[in-house]
Amino acid sequence: MADVLPPTVPAHNATPETVRFPRPGASMNLNWLKVFAHRPWVLPLAAVGAVLMVAISELAFHQTAAILAQIDPALPAPPGVAQALQQSMQLGRIGVVVLSAISLVALFLVHRQGLALQQRQQVLQQVSDMENLGLEEVVAQRTAELVQLAQHLQTAREDERRRLARDLHDELGALLTSAKMDAARIRIRLAGSQPEVLARLAHMVTAIDSVIALKRNITEDLHPSALAHLGLVSTLEILASDFARAGGLPVHCNLQPVRLQPQADLMVYRLVQESLNNIGKHAKASQVWLDMREDDGQVRLLVRDDGVGFDAQALPRGANGLLGMRFRVQAEHGHLQLVSAPGQGTRIEVRLPLAAAQPAMPASALAA
Repeated sequence: MADVLPPTVPAHNATPETVRFPRPGASMNLNWLKVFAHRPWVLPLAAVGAVLMVAISELAFHQTAAILAQIDPALPAPPGVAQALQQSMQLGRIGVVVLSAISLVALFLVHRQGLALQQRQQVLQQVSDMENLGLEEVVAQRTAELVQLAQHLQTAREDERRRLARDLHDELGALLTSAKMDAARIRIRLAGSQPEVLARLAHMVTAIDSVIALKRNITEDLHPSALAHLGLVSTLEILASDFARAGGLPVHCNLQPVRLQPQADLMVYRLVQESLNNIGKHAKASQVWLDMREDDGQVRLLVRDDGVGFDAQALPRGANGLLGMRFRVQAEHGHLQLVSAPGQGTRIEVRLPLAAAQPAMPASALAA
């Protein structure tokens, strides 16, 4: 067995320490005082027992010697019998003393070994606690890194969406507007002649209007401009209205103005959008409830349906949308709770911190 076993327990932002396990025995540095202090009543009782055994043996020796001295010397006895009896008694006397001493030493060694084993177990328990603490710190660090990565990816994704929406709105919108104006000029010039060409021209103008409407829907889906112009409540009402019209499901909205950071507004919009998409694809619901308000110093958002539900404790592997929701909420220092069961619908509740109140503008600035 090796003298030391050096398991290393890494800790987050700390220098790893090597915990050494002393070998039971001399390396444990267990002196007499430590062994006595561990169980102070065992060794004294054993010592008293050994002393009593020696005392009884001495008493028996002296009594036997006295009896032998009182025996009539005239009794016939083989030569050397008395001397042999004397030596036998002396050996028994020495044997009792030696056995008592050996028993005390053996008891001390066993007691010392038990104390060493106990100390070793304590060291192992300390190492186990340190390893658990290190693992908890590693898990917390990895979770924070994943949240930061999710926030970075989400920010990059939203920036790309915003850029694409702006390009579509500016470039494609300008091209479609120009095409529609050219078609209007051609129709004016061909007024009263070539009715077949005018009919085809009207059909082309209708197609251009459809493309403009499609472009508007795509740009709004990429980046909701209503969020900046109308606010979160109106944007969510428009989203719920479009979902109800497209899916034929009534959406009961109870939305109150709340104070959130701009990036949190966008996160709430995306979360509600993803939730409504999941309801339309999988829930088979007949009604949807959407609620948002300030509650107990937080913003409380609730999306609920009466659909088929699912087992929330056994999410399928493809449930990346729900995991994405959770990471988005954590990136905004919020908490998401998902409650669902087969046949009981689904309930998604989000709690987010309120945005700090904006300081009032000084009166001198208003006067200026």
